[in-house]
Amino acid sequence: MSYYKNKFLALFSIFLFLCPLLVVAVTCDSNLDGKSDQELQAISAQCDADLADLNTKYSSTKQYSSQLQQGIADLNYKIAQIQLEIKAKNAQIKKLGDTIVVKTNYINQLSNQVADIETSIAKMLRDLYSLDNSSMINVLLSSQSLSNFFIDSDSYSTINGKLQSLIQQLTGVKQTSEQQKKDLQTQQATASKLKYEQEQAKTTTTNLKSEQQTLLSITKNQESTYQNLIAQKEALKNKIRNKLYRTAGGEEISFGDALKIIQPYESTIGVSSALVLAVLFQESAIDSTIGKNIGKCTYNQASSCVAGKTVMSDTQKPTYLQIMSNLGLDPNTSPISCAICRDGSYGGAMGPAQFMPVTWAGITQRVSDLIGVIYPSPFENLAAFTASAVLLKDNQTRCKTAFTKRNDIWSCSAAKYYGGLSLAGTKLSTSMRYGYGSSVLARALQFEKDIATLSL
Repeated sequence: MSYYKNKFLALFSIFLFLCPLLVVAVTCDSNLDGKSDQELQAISAQCDADLADLNTKYSSTKQYSSQLQQGIADLNYKIAQIQLEIKAKNAQIKKLGDTIVVKTNYINQLSNQVADIETSIAKMLRDLYSLDNSSMINVLLSSQSLSNFFIDSDSYSTINGKLQSLIQQLTGVKQTSEQQKKDLQTQQATASKLKYEQEQAKTTTTNLKSEQQTLLSITKNQESTYQNLIAQKEALKNKIRNKLYRTAGGEEISFGDALKIIQPYESTIGVSSALVLAVLFQESAIDSTIGKNIGKCTYNQASSCVAGKTVMSDTQKPTYLQIMSNLGLDPNTSPISCAICRDGSYGGAMGPAQFMPVTWAGITQRVSDLIGVIYPSPFENLAAFTASAVLLKDNQTRCKTAFTKRNDIWSCSAAKYYGGLSLAGTKLSTSMRYGYGSSVLARALQFEKDIATLSL
């Protein structure tokens, strides 16, 4: 029989483990009405995942926008440089053109001079030719003397020779000038070609700039879209956060208000508010209401776990009755936690922090000193929250003797909060890895993120 019972329990545990896989996938939905604590937690987790994805995409898009903006700035600089180069080439081309005009005018002047000289030489040759064809008698008759004839003839020859020499010089200067003109024209053509290439480069760069500006505009629109989606998700998370945290009696308060109860004592006590709130939520939350599960039993009620015993252990009763007397409360009607048979034979935990009477009495004076109340009540939020922090501080001190990592210390402290300071060995390890300690740690890490968000 024991074998089949163990077999059934093992199969049931596997079923419970696989159940989450059978649940329909949740989305970061704005409809939160009627959702259970587990469903709200699942939605909150999905919102976190969506936000992480959106933030990654937003960061990537923003980085791409920055790269595009830098690229456009570089292209603007390049276009400006090309424009300066084109302007310089235009100036060079104009200067070469002006020089070519001057050189052309000079060549034309030389050509005119050569032409005038050639005309003069032609006239002289015609005159000499006429002289050579005259008869000696006519020459002698037309000249006063023979010597004058030879003098005139020599003069023509001398002048002709000088003119021929001048023509050669002018022709040489003209050829040099024409070559210089060709060189200038070649330089002008080269400059014009470079100018054309620069204008083409400018056109290409301008087109590329236009394309990048279009991409930038699209990317900026994507940035805006992601920002809007992130804002919507954050707003929804805040809505969930406000719905997750309520005080006993069902009065709804925001996460920030719940945090204000314990955060002022955080540095004084030396325990993270995130860890304190995670323990409180684990201890007494039902359907997202902290303190709703403070118990439905009374201290002298018959136990359902042990025959002939009451819900509260006899060792706890005297202390409980003294606490109730100090607070002026009726112990016979005040609710306490019922026994959880699998965890122990007795119940008797009080208030939203679920303190056992003896444990509460042991830290009452420290709580009193912190909040300035003579008889702090485990049923009131301020006293209960502060007492949880004090107990967790004691647990942390004990856990630091065995652990050095913060998360291990938090998980250990939470496990001892539920199982007692004496909890150790396999039971402590199991709670830290799979049980109470593990659940509190996971919630505390999420609360830590929420607190950081509120601090921005």
